[in-house]
Amino acid sequence: MDYAIALGIGVALDFVFGDPRKMPHIVKWVGALAVAGETQLVRLLGRSVFAGMILWAVVVLVMTAGYAVCAWGAGLIGDWAKVLLDGLLLFQCIAYRDLVKHVVAVKSGLDRGLEEGRRRVSWIVGRDTEQMEEDDVCRAAIESGAENLNDAVVAPLFWFALFGPLGALVFRVSNTLDAMVGHRTARFERLGKASARIDDLLNYLPARLCCLLLLKVSEVRCWRRLRPDAKLHPSFNAGWPEAAMAQRLGVVIGGRMYEGGKLVQTAEMNKGARQPKRADILRATDLMGIAYAKCLGLILAGWIVSWLLFN
Repeated sequence: MDYAIALGIGVALDFVFGDPRKMPHIVKWVGALAVAGETQLVRLLGRSVFAGMILWAVVVLVMTAGYAVCAWGAGLIGDWAKVLLDGLLLFQCIAYRDLVKHVVAVKSGLDRGLEEGRRRVSWIVGRDTEQMEEDDVCRAAIESGAENLNDAVVAPLFWFALFGPLGALVFRVSNTLDAMVGHRTARFERLGKASARIDDLLNYLPARLCCLLLLKVSEVRCWRRLRPDAKLHPSFNAGWPEAAMAQRLGVVIGGRMYEGGKLVQTAEMNKGARQPKRADILRATDLMGIAYAKCLGLILAGWIVSWLLFN
């Protein structure tokens, strides 16, 4: 019951406030710890895989210890304070409102002109946007929305459902570390390997659940048919929600993109379908909202069934 109330608080706060930029935030703390840890560990151990493992362990340990201290203090005040703390923590681990806001902003930008659409999609993707055509912008927005639906919503809720606030916290810390150091560059290739692999592991089940949540109930039994498309993605996790989104919208995901000023042709999911249009961006956010609602419903149903079986 306490977790259910905390879930309600976290979801409600995210729905109302989104991601307040001036508020102390888990991501900011992880970022500060990662920068300080990188400096010290590289000096002692170099840019090694072992140093990256220590970095991940230290940051996770510090963050979980901080939560444990706060939870202990809240418990001294009363059960209600502990529930409120857990709700605030979950609020910082999910980002549904901001995700939808940024995806919809791309469509609004395109309504004002291609240049504005390019500018706004650059907020949510890492690829070059200066030479994008309108269908490129639409495709990038839809891809980003599908992939981040898992990272920002389904995965933290999945781990919260299984292990409570600590589960959501460890996932958010790991995901943030992956975003910071899990890059295949000279600086992070070895140092970030542990963070990248752990994030892959933590996302393995949630990504496939996210895929199922995006499909119609009648399509769930056929979800394995998306495997060939999902395997086309460089990430064996991100490909699943993107393949499901392409299938539901009836559009192509992947294909033409620009990196380093050069045109790159990536593999296409749902090949042969039409190119996405502006209206498909809004359709994608509708599907994201339905998937979010399904996820919350599954969590509550699972908790109810567990309570009936073990009480």
